[in-house]
Amino acid sequence: MNKAILLMACGLVMAGCAGAPAVSPTKTDKAGSDSLALQVMKANGYSAGLKDAEVELEATPSSGGLTADTLNALLLREHLLGRATPLPGVPNSAMSAFFVLELFNDQTYLPRHGMWMPVWMPQSLARDALDAQQKLTAIIEQAVAESLPADYRTKPYEWSNKAIFGAESSYRMLRVDGPLCEGWSCVIRGSLSSSERPTKSFDAKMVRVDTPPFIRDGDGSSYRLRGLGGVVLHKVVEEYDEKGAVSGHWHRVKTEPLSGFDHAAFYRRLSTALPDWAFIYFGPEYTHNKARIPFVLNRGKELLFIKRAEPSE
Repeated sequence: MNKAILLMACGLVMAGCAGAPAVSPTKTDKAGSDSLALQVMKANGYSAGLKDAEVELEATPSSGGLTADTLNALLLREHLLGRATPLPGVPNSAMSAFFVLELFNDQTYLPRHGMWMPVWMPQSLARDALDAQQKLTAIIEQAVAESLPADYRTKPYEWSNKAIFGAESSYRMLRVDGPLCEGWSCVIRGSLSSSERPTKSFDAKMVRVDTPPFIRDGDGSSYRLRGLGGVVLHKVVEEYDEKGAVSGHWHRVKTEPLSGFDHAAFYRRLSTALPDWAFIYFGPEYTHNKARIPFVLNRGKELLFIKRAEPSE
């Protein structure tokens, strides 16, 4: 019975799972310690609403380290706090405004709906933060090339936008050609740095921080993205240039999720191709998270929000 439930959960977490879902190891692996998944999200600064489910981890040949109780805890999403609800007495006429305010005030919104890439690049790999963002772009693009199916190919595209008041920002994305992206009709977007004007690539900026203790064999300091990083593959719906009435110009790329593509397998391969200091977080309500539970990928393995329960007295 445990084996059957385990196989079902394996398929839920990510398509193409080759073995049991990985239990998040901690640095000490002691009862009560945060899972590695939760340690990653706390260090990343976006752990609101996430907590570990405390379960008995009984390693047996049939369970692969996970019991039926563990899987039930995961599937019931006991590790995710509920979202805030309207206060009693709010009139119906104000409900729409309340929900708009809740959207901005609810700190669990991003952990629920988002997907991003917490990274801690060792300081020794870059001269400074600017060099780090360019090297991270090269690492991500190489990993993308290795992760897309063999009949897909990419090429970079860069542009700069200029606001009416003169401020400029630069961007980089990868155009994608393949069976579902004929004629370079898809793009991969993320925290990619412009090679021509890296100082203007604000979405790719990195900052120097202390390396968290769960990064093994790392430097004392590392570089992490200032904002949320990530990699998404989308279909281009519309692309055009826009000019302001007086000044300013913008390149617009409107996209939608690419249907018919195996995003789960792509992200698994991408995670495998990335260094061990790079993680990918999936919120339970993210579009391509079919498991509907939060988890983190690292080197192609799932890190779950579960930890060993305190022994009962």
